[in-house]
Amino acid sequence: MSSYGLSLVLAVIACVIGGVLGGLTLTRPGAARGLAGWASLDLAEGAAPSVDALTQGRAFGGLLILSHATTALFLGYQPSVGAAMAFALAMAWFGAALGRAVSALVDRARTRVNFGSLAFEVMIAVTLSLPFFNPGRLVIMGGKLV
Repeated sequence: MSSYGLSLVLAVIACVIGGVLGGLTLTRPGAARGLAGWASLDLAEGAAPSVDALTQGRAFGGLLILSHATTALFLGYQPSVGAAMAFALAMAWFGAALGRAVSALVDRARTRVNFGSLAFEVMIAVTLSLPFFNPGRLVIMGGKLV
């Protein structure tokens, strides 16, 4: 398998992981808040999340599912377009990691830093950006590889 083919496969796997996280967030937004490290934002100890928080969680879950599923689809059927879409998703994941890192620096006295989530976000972002920086020759135009 070429390095470009491998980068496409790894990006599709990252899309599946992102889609699964979206599915978990969509179906169980209260539990997903704990996974994402959001549970301590506005909840008292043992309190149930508000309806607004559940709605926001479900909206975020739908966003994750559809954006990652569409990117995976294009990575498989139109790799050049899929690589650009995966790069856009990678920038979103890098943004999430950057926000978490800034929060860790600014709010270090008030919150506990979740380095596991930070590392996960960076790894997903790097994996999604691989096809964009590894151009291949998989597109066929007029019977020739381009």
